Amino acid sequence: MGPAPVRLLIAALAIALCCSCSREEQVETGEPQIEFDLALLSGERVTLGGLAGKLVLLDFWATWCAPCIKEIPELNAVAAAFASSDVAILAIDVESSEHADLAEWVRARDVRYPVALGNLEIARLYGAVQFPYHVLLGRNGRILERLLPGYHDRDELRALIERHL
Repeated sequence: MGPAPVRLLIAALAIALCCSCSREEQVETGEPQIEFDLALLSGERVTLGGLAGKLVLLDFWATWCAPCIKEIPELNAVAAAFASSDVAILAIDVESSEHADLAEWVRARDVRYPVALGNLEIARLYGAVQFPYHVLLGRNGRILERLLPGYHDRDELRALIERHL
């Protein structure tokens, strides 16, 4: 099976997973953060340790996920709202995409927050099996909250962060 049929199969599975998304929030978890070291589209690397002292909103997403794409303007707004604070937004692509292809895709959709090259393994370590999936990491080395998978608007995402400022 060539790359095109595999991508179609992955996209179909992802769409099926995304369709069962809910907008309710889960309670605080207090679980330890899971270390990562990922390449950013900017060419730099990002590690969990490098984000120490900040609240970090992780956004696990994929280019084939319609709710993920719909959420880009919402995350752009949240990133702008917290630009001068100790809040970081980090989008983690779960597709293991080619850097150049993903960089072009991100530019074309005006994504204004950092995007890291991830994979399904790192997403699953954080509990993501449907996308988009959001995890708020605290300054104290713990997972503060996980949102149920699915689209969340800027007000929901801002409220999540503000609960922990």
